[in-house]
Amino acid sequence: MTTSFGGARLWAGALFVAFVAPVLAEPPADVKKADDKKAIKKAEPSKFLRVKRDEKKQPVGLETATVRYVPANGEGELVVDLIGVVHVGDKDYYQKLNKQMEQYDVVLYELVGPEGAKPPKGGRKNADNPLAMIQQMAKIMLELDFQLEQVDYTKKNFLHADLSPEQMAEAIKARGDDGTTLFLGVVADMLRQQNVQNMKGKDGPKEADIDLGELLLDADRAAKLKRVMAEQFEKLDDPNAGFGKTISTILIEDRNKAAMKVFQKEIAKGKKKVAIFYGAAHMPDFEKRLRDDFGLKRDSDQWLQAWDLRLGQRKKNPIEDILKMLID
Repeated sequence: MTTSFGGARLWAGALFVAFVAPVLAEPPADVKKADDKKAIKKAEPSKFLRVKRDEKKQPVGLETATVRYVPANGEGELVVDLIGVVHVGDKDYYQKLNKQMEQYDVVLYELVGPEGAKPPKGGRKNADNPLAMIQQMAKIMLELDFQLEQVDYTKKNFLHADLSPEQMAEAIKARGDDGTTLFLGVVADMLRQQNVQNMKGKDGPKEADIDLGELLLDADRAAKLKRVMAEQFEKLDDPNAGFGKTISTILIEDRNKAAMKVFQKEIAKGKKKVAIFYGAAHMPDFEKRLRDDFGLKRDSDQWLQAWDLRLGQRKKNPIEDILKMLID
């Protein structure tokens, strides 16, 4: 069976959603709003995810950014780092993030769960439901690890800053949506974006066919699949190539509002070095809120490789890992 790269982009978007899924009070006195809001709004938006390429323009790595913000007026000691991540990545990637997050007074993390929810160290081991089985197969196919299994959420400076399932349901209901309308909205958004890509005509990228049967037995299949997904993820900031208004509203805006309420409480308590640890797709919205509502400006950024996209790194037949998982 073959599928075009366009179809692969739709698949990549759907897989991304599966991995992610699912008026502020005045800032405290020591965090003043910037005087020149027009200058802040015109600032070039930051990138939080990029594909690193070699001299031949071939993708060799997917990288995520930590972007630092400080008061635009130069007053106060507040430092805020937006740590944009992907929810599946190389084990070494999460080990480096664990080390990095030790430096903050508080790390605000995402998790749609009860207030104060903390994932156990090493993640939950039960795989007795269909979703867990699908996730484990995706983990094997992509040769990546899950964030919840590798990040240590038991650290004292980690603080839950997200909606509960009930709060998310209420937010959805308040907009007049339900499960059916949300599903149809997501599908419509993805098809609309695919149509935009198709209408590019001769000027658009040429799309090759992928034989999924051959890919399953290909030792490079993880890198090839990750390359397709990485190209899609890199376009998150493009309104014509992202994941659409429906996903943006449900999975990003509603949850970011909840996180910023926790953020405001923490800086009111005197926390000076704060990290917001969320998926990279959330970060452009977080950046806008930090600029417009808290008078912060971008100060610096640093990049960390999340995925190795080089070909020729694996010699073992991947089907062996899948069979082993099914037998175990």
